Amino acid sequence: MLAAVAALLTTGPLSGCGGGVGEGGTGYAAGPITGFGSVIVNDIFFDDSLAQVEDGDGGARTRGDLRLGMTVEIDSDAIVGGGARAARVRFDSAVVGPVESLEADGFVVLGQRVAVDQTTVFDSTLAAGLTALTVGQVVEVYGLYDAGVGRFRATRVEVRAAPLVYRLRGVVAEIDERTRTLRVGTALFAFGSAVSAPADLAVGAFVRIFVATDPPGALGRRQVLRFGEAQRAPPDTDGCSVKGHVTVFNSLADLRVDGRRVDASTAVVSGGLLAIGARVEISGSLRAGVVIATRVAVRSDQDERERGFELRGRIDQVAADRTSIELRGITVSLTRPPVYQDGTVADLAVGRFVEVRGVVSAGNGTRLDALVVKFR
Repeated sequence: MLAAVAALLTTGPLSGCGGGVGEGGTGYAAGPITGFGSVIVNDIFFDDSLAQVEDGDGGARTRGDLRLGMTVEIDSDAIVGGGARAARVRFDSAVVGPVESLEADGFVVLGQRVAVDQTTVFDSTLAAGLTALTVGQVVEVYGLYDAGVGRFRATRVEVRAAPLVYRLRGVVAEIDERTRTLRVGTALFAFGSAVSAPADLAVGAFVRIFVATDPPGALGRRQVLRFGEAQRAPPDTDGCSVKGHVTVFNSLADLRVDGRRVDASTAVVSGGLLAIGARVEISGSLRAGVVIATRVAVRSDQDERERGFELRGRIDQVAADRTSIELRGITVSLTRPPVYQDGTVADLAVGRFVEVRGVVSAGNGTRLDALVVKFR
């Protein structure tokens, strides 16, 4: 694995699109943030220095609000050579609500089962990862829905102060028009008095709902206050990169990834078979809200673990015993030890520019274990 990672740093970032379109084109990407030094999504390096940053409600935010593991959508100029200039970065989570129960490899929040693994990043208040969670804590979960197992795959978990409303973006599993209820995951939600209910509400659709913080009523239902935009419709783009799980598969020409419509009828498919629940990275273009795929890569859990995270920047701090550094506000452990390129551990110094490829530390979801450190 170290050889593969070293090769990645030597050859530079992977291109996220099925071909550059040159200056003046447009780009779009959706997926978790896997690095900084630019914002890295799907191995594409987005220069965010002039980007407008906003949250899922359209509120203005700053670049400093972006964190590893957040799921984002990025509008950019042309994606060429694995890089682009971001015009807008929009981050949004899957669910905000109280932890209802704990499982061996995850937890349940607002009736949604959430799986965590070696790629899940935890907020600094949850350094021990899953074992730091307690029933009743309100958490915000960023992640991708895996329809194959009916769980969210968490990419980031944060503790939240008691909010005014809970939030959920999920797949409708059942609708009862008579009682005006719908089921997402294992939870029932009453939406009869909700504002902005979509006209095309149906089983299988993604919804974004804002939920009252009151406990479920006598019939076990939580109250939906209003519906939000579950799937933003980006404009036509010359190149795009989308990462997620297949949520609907009718044919290669008719499938959905994280709720987005995809036509992969002429795409080159590699890495495995397309099926419900498959984790994929899709490159292509966007036309009338449909991703026209030119390349589909099926990614395994092992692929995700080995790819890890990447940080580029100047070292902020070096531990006295040289067992860790601080880089872009993130603690990077050097105890594995990593492979050093174009330098040695003795060259670590505050202000030195480095590229680090690493994985989430076992037992500490807020740190990265460095696999490769490359000096610039």
